[in-house]
Amino acid sequence: MIILMTILLVIFIYILWQRWELNKFKVSRYQIRSAKIKVPVSVAVIADLHGFSYGKKNERLLRETANINPQAILIPGDMLVSKYPETYDTAYETFRELVKIAPVYYSYGNHESRLRDPERKHHLKFQQYLEGVRALGVTVMETESCSVCLGGNEVMLSSLELELDYYEKGTIAPMEKSYVREQLPLRKPEMFQILLAHNPAYAPRYAEWGADVTFCGHNHGGLVRIPGIGSLISPQLTFFPKYDAGGFEIEGHHVIISRGLGTHTFHVRIFNRAELLAVEFLPES
Repeated sequence: MIILMTILLVIFIYILWQRWELNKFKVSRYQIRSAKIKVPVSVAVIADLHGFSYGKKNERLLRETANINPQAILIPGDMLVSKYPETYDTAYETFRELVKIAPVYYSYGNHESRLRDPERKHHLKFQQYLEGVRALGVTVMETESCSVCLGGNEVMLSSLELELDYYEKGTIAPMEKSYVREQLPLRKPEMFQILLAHNPAYAPRYAEWGADVTFCGHNHGGLVRIPGIGSLISPQLTFFPKYDAGGFEIEGHHVIISRGLGTHTFHVRIFNRAELLAVEFLPES
């Protein structure tokens, strides 16, 4: 009986801890220096919100985003959960307030890409959602590049939407070295290059392409993080993903992977707090 009561107590404490943990997020700060940056500038990065709301109408997330004083808000995908249309509404309402803070650039994650299929149950709802988001002034990006002025710096902002084969559960599909360049020709390499690419498993390919900094999400920090080791498993059901969370430098190119702000399917965050990214781009000197 004592053993059973102890087990039940541990389970109860764990449930309370997770309820508390899933209602928290932190602001993670990064600085990137480059000779291509002439004027200091800051951006906020929101990844994998999945329809979560921190406070009424996401007021806590919006307040912390505004506190960053960003010149742009970058979103590398998965603002919603494809099979739950109520998350589309939460995402839309969040966008409604984000555009009041700074220009917003939104690229596709696997949940958005999945809803491209006209046979998907909520395809029409998604199309209506996209129309509404664009009407708010959000720049919705697929696989494309555009020149953007960030605080006096002219930078190239690109987005790469991967085919769903690259999100297959339980495996990491190989990617040809030429894939990114074939899908997204590098424009004006003399400019500072920012890439939004949802899946971090292909971080070396993004660096090889020429991105000065790539922002990714998708792995949710690995769900469960083991102190001193890293993440245990990704939402894609691959174990110990190398590119799980945090900043990586690959031959002089930066890849920053957000732990994300929401969850789906597996609502677990153990030693793995959700995060909003605050990133400063600074002159090299």
